[in-house]
Amino acid sequence: MLWQIGVVVLIILLIKYLLRHEHSSLTKLPGPPRLPIFGNTLSIAWLTQEQMFERMVELQYLYGHRVVVKVFNKYVLHLFNPRDIEVVLTHTKNITKNKPYEFMKPWLGTGLLISSGSKWHKRRKILTPAFHFDVLKSFARVFVESSRLMVNELIQQLQNEKDVLNVLPFISDFTLSTICETAMGTNLNSVEIDETKLEYKQSILDIGTLIMMRLTRFWLHPDIIFNNLPIGKRFKKCLEDNNSFTDRVIEERRKKRRDTEVEVNGGRRRMMLLDLLLDAESKGEIDLSGIKEEVNTFMFEGHDTTAMALTFGLMLLADHEEVQDRIHEECKSIFGDSMRTANLSDLAEMKYLEATIKEILRLYPSVPIIGRVIEEDFMLDDIQVTKGNEVVLHIYDLHRREDLFPEPEQFRPERFLSGEKMNFTYVPFSAGPRNCIGQRFAMQEMKYMLSEMIRHFKLFPTVKNFKPTMKADLVLRTDDPVRIKFALR
Repeated sequence: MLWQIGVVVLIILLIKYLLRHEHSSLTKLPGPPRLPIFGNTLSIAWLTQEQMFERMVELQYLYGHRVVVKVFNKYVLHLFNPRDIEVVLTHTKNITKNKPYEFMKPWLGTGLLISSGSKWHKRRKILTPAFHFDVLKSFARVFVESSRLMVNELIQQLQNEKDVLNVLPFISDFTLSTICETAMGTNLNSVEIDETKLEYKQSILDIGTLIMMRLTRFWLHPDIIFNNLPIGKRFKKCLEDNNSFTDRVIEERRKKRRDTEVEVNGGRRRMMLLDLLLDAESKGEIDLSGIKEEVNTFMFEGHDTTAMALTFGLMLLADHEEVQDRIHEECKSIFGDSMRTANLSDLAEMKYLEATIKEILRLYPSVPIIGRVIEEDFMLDDIQVTKGNEVVLHIYDLHRREDLFPEPEQFRPERFLSGEKMNFTYVPFSAGPRNCIGQRFAMQEMKYMLSEMIRHFKLFPTVKNFKPTMKADLVLRTDDPVRIKFALR
């Protein structure tokens, strides 16, 4: 009899726990219809990644610019307007990442992307010098060489009568090599890792898919269940493939530091990101697991997001010959008939190309959604957002609001030529205390690569006005291959 009473009490306590946020002021906001106890959890449980992306995009059209979704006892506030997004991104206490990032911890640990509080502040302080303007200047040689190799490989493919290219696998090879040689100080051509490089790139794609499957299927959330199912075993294998590559990168740099002095640039030590981490290790400020956290984080973020941005960018340029021509004319005004590679002062003159890159990132921001777990209550007008709930900022949808960007689906680089500050209407690199530490690095790399592409080639779409089907993932991604036809100028 006592055990039966205990079960009844436990059920009552469980129901009270699941319903404890029912009186939150967020309940007054619109959102999809909710079931008792489960809220909206079951409505997303069997969605594909493509369906999940479509569901997220339609929220604002169905319910407005503040939408509440309930996941069991927790409220998730989805925001689409710049004023609300500014409040969240500039909050100095609410910097903790939300649920999807929890499932990334077995891969990225609690490195700069995921950590919060004192650990985040400490890591940010260690790593910020790696992205100082003077350090970025010293990377110019690597950007130049990578861009030149990319062009030469494309020319060779054209000579072999291969003029149509699946862009992403091709581009990601060069963005991966670039982040390794700049931030990690490791030349991928100097070690025999072609096979592990391919496994590494595939592991990132698979990790994203598995994390999204786990996120939408609530029964996979407990580690003890996930780790013992086939999906968890696949995830573990992906982590092994991923780590074997990053371990090689770390060991290669260690060996180089032992065998020779660190590169000198103008008589001063060039403080690459991995060197900063290894120096911090020697001072007892970080251990090997901490180094691996940051290397995994920056290897992923430093190559995959840029590769996706360049892929979508080439797709848009192929469809807009007039934009290509204008970039080519701008380059011609800078270089004349010379085919020399660009330097930093050349990049500064590429105003139209910079506007083009900004427009690419407006339409296809590499990180389309940003999430926070609320650590400190705050107000949005008369709405109190309380500790323990989550806020999701829809960057992809913010950039496509017609009241902010007239004819938002149109590709118009001219939007960014006025120099007018857009504040929180345009945030492809986030903003506030957790803004992207590598945004200048990414812009510089994209300028080098796109200017070299347009100077040497004309781009043509294989399908006019191609619109790939987007899917929910760790970065903005599509399953549709983006194929482009290249011709020498």
